[in-house]
Amino acid sequence: MNNESTVPHIPKYHAVFQCKVDNRMYKWPIIMLCIFDVTVFFMAPTILLGFISILWVSPPFLIVVFLSRYIYRKTTYAIEDNVLRISTPLKSLAINIDSIKKIRRGKFWVESRRNYSAAYIKLRIIYDRNSYIYVSPDNEILFVDILQAINPNIKYSSE
Repeated sequence: MNNESTVPHIPKYHAVFQCKVDNRMYKWPIIMLCIFDVTVFFMAPTILLGFISILWVSPPFLIVVFLSRYIYRKTTYAIEDNVLRISTPLKSLAINIDSIKKIRRGKFWVESRRNYSAAYIKLRIIYDRNSYIYVSPDNEILFVDILQAINPNIKYSSE
């Protein structure tokens, strides 16, 4: 009897990181909304019209802010063997860790389709030829250390 087929595969490297959510990214839009609401309220010709305009603008804005916060809190970065899997409720991505060339830590202007991060200071992962994404794991040091343990050719730099 062949015992190799009954032995389960145990990954050598397995780690899951949550997305670090920077509260400043959500406080500033809410503060700006409050300033906008106060301005609109006092600039309106009547109190009733000011109140209606605030009720018209604020709830959709707050729904978008809280929905984006929820989505980023559900973002995970999973390292399984030789693959980095990034999962959000809306999209997912798998990157072969051997294809990662460089990881750079810093503040970046980010394109939305490449952003898997909810923090001001992010990690920019450059892989394949010119592909890149932005991530913000809750434990950056351990995340980078595990990736470099799998692929020692990954260069890491910080701004």
